[in-house]
Amino acid sequence: MSTWTLYATFRSGMHNVTLENDRMTVELEPKTETEEAKTLITVTLTQEETLSLGVGNAEVQVRAIKDGTAIATDIKNIDVGRIIKDGVIDE
Repeated sequence: MSTWTLYATFRSGMHNVTLENDRMTVELEPKTETEEAKTLITVTLTQEETLSLGVGNAEVQVRAIKDGTAIATDIKNIDVGRIIKDGVIDE
């Protein structure tokens, strides 16, 4: 039985960051009496990836493929906040 291969792409200006399955968690929420079933996909960017997007609006889209069938979410806009001091925080 094959599984879906997932890709989450973030774009800000001309810069893209694309993550694959191993960087995502997927939770399935079953259908209830009042709501349809939902799939929650969580993606965590590294500091470097987040900083590369810059401040302002970024777009995100999740795509998936399985057995030659490809699907994609609508493109969503997210806000990338600013930080006071540039650069990655080291321990």
